[in-house]
Amino acid sequence: MGILNIPIHYFLAWPLAQTLINQITHGVVIQSEQPNLVTEQQIALWMAESQSDDIEFRQLAADEMSLMLKGLCLTGWQQLTSTMDCKQSVKGLSKHSEFHVQKILEFIACNHDASLTVKAIADHVGLHTNYVMNLFQSVMKMTIKEYITSMRINHARALLTDSNRTILDIALTVGFNSSSRFYDTFQRYMNMTPTEFRDLSRKNNQLSMHGVTIVAR
Repeated sequence: MGILNIPIHYFLAWPLAQTLINQITHGVVIQSEQPNLVTEQQIALWMAESQSDDIEFRQLAADEMSLMLKGLCLTGWQQLTSTMDCKQSVKGLSKHSEFHVQKILEFIACNHDASLTVKAIADHVGLHTNYVMNLFQSVMKMTIKEYITSMRINHARALLTDSNRTILDIALTVGFNSSSRFYDTFQRYMNMTPTEFRDLSRKNNQLSMHGVTIVAR
């Protein structure tokens, strides 16, 4: 068994199926339908790359883990436990509370690239604004604002990787009101600028196309 501890802001910034994200963040245990999704050797390589002093190796490991989970989204998975079976995820929380958090997550997933306020979220689920903020943070261990930002970074990463759209266009598309704010936020979450991320993603794609294997030293 290999155990990978992934920072929540990395996980939420990856272009994964929203269903998978919601299940994982609610404590559901899942299992891939594909038995050989990842090998022991690959996990060992990720560990080595993640501890490298070179930021490109660390980013490569993160990108490969993201692709592994994206493959999981494509090939499918099964739940080994339900949300309510996972005692840790519901400690101190009622079924009613978890229902509302799920509704909040779904609403944010559908609207993270638009102008989105806590009041709009509270109105959608029919609860008081302060109650919504406290409930969300108690379950997700982050504020609603932090979660929305992660969703926007998620969208931006996909556009930076898969399109030639300008940085300003991407910033506005994912919900930021200026390129400067987008740059500052993206760098804080990803430890690199959007331009650096795009260049690094394309470099890694080119290496993969030519069959180059990178090993951390």
